[in-house]
Amino acid sequence: MNKITAYLFFISLFFSGSLLSQNKINWISFEQMEAFQKKEKRPVLIDVYTDWCGWCKQLDKTTYSDPNITSYINRNFYAIKFNAETHDTITFQGKKYLNQLPTAGRSTHDLAKTMMGNNLSYPTTIYLDNEMKPTIIVPGYFDANQILPFLVFHAEQLNLNTNINDFETDFKKAFSQDHNDSTHINWISMEEAVAQQKKTPKKIFVHLKNSTYVSDRVMSASTFEAADVIKELNNYYCVEIDVLTGDTVFFQNHTYINPSPGKNVHQIAFGLLQNQVGFPSVVIINEQALVLAPIKQYLTEKHLAALLKYFHKDTYLTKSFPDYIKENYK
Repeated sequence: MNKITAYLFFISLFFSGSLLSQNKINWISFEQMEAFQKKEKRPVLIDVYTDWCGWCKQLDKTTYSDPNITSYINRNFYAIKFNAETHDTITFQGKKYLNQLPTAGRSTHDLAKTMMGNNLSYPTTIYLDNEMKPTIIVPGYFDANQILPFLVFHAEQLNLNTNINDFETDFKKAFSQDHNDSTHINWISMEEAVAQQKKTPKKIFVHLKNSTYVSDRVMSASTFEAADVIKELNNYYCVEIDVLTGDTVFFQNHTYINPSPGKNVHQIAFGLLQNQVGFPSVVIINEQALVLAPIKQYLTEKHLAALLKYFHKDTYLTKSFPDYIKENYK
């Protein structure tokens, strides 16, 4: 079992709450998906296939039969298996789609044409976000390891502020065979950071670590391992807080606890993130121990290094971050 597959197995057990993984995807129709979305919003995975496509059948036999992949998809997605040459009438987002030549051989359905444009190839996987808007179209066959970053990307809603190519690169780096998950950052407690700050003023960088988020683990093992990031973090007191811990955290004359360690998010996360919790998350605290910037998103090496430099040099006082990026990272 390689490192990515082993980790996939771990998160499958962690989230399922059972040692039994599922070996069958709960495929539903477009109409069922829209009805389910009204009750609970989820991203959508659409497997576009044809009856004559050999690689489509191989995808079903391998990737879509992997019990860990099926468990992850069933927990986080609405999954649709869509025959691109079906004769059925399909209603999607208030519009009816037909196969205009149902008696002709290999006639493509109008909905497949609409979703895939002129790039008709099989199999093709189409991802929709929680609002049923298309995000990524991925043609071709892929194995369990290759699909996982795409699944995590959508399940943890990284599509809102991250590029899939950047995340896929970081994912492979984080779970590569030669990566040893080491770190060169001097992490200290919040109490230690505030105490040192009083002696030598310096901003505090806080990583609110949540190991239940795959993207947070990826960020820890890729972004926080980057030389540019480590260099910039030397200008900060660095604090890492496990948001599932039962440890007590004292900050700004307030005591924060976690009444249900391992199950609920620690109170300090709500305090630092101003009651709008999301992960991955980092927080910048100024020299007076006041929260300067709660940042609730996945951060690549380049993005985090730029943010750290932007706040360290107090550029935020005179310039917006987008303008700073335009001027310094062309």
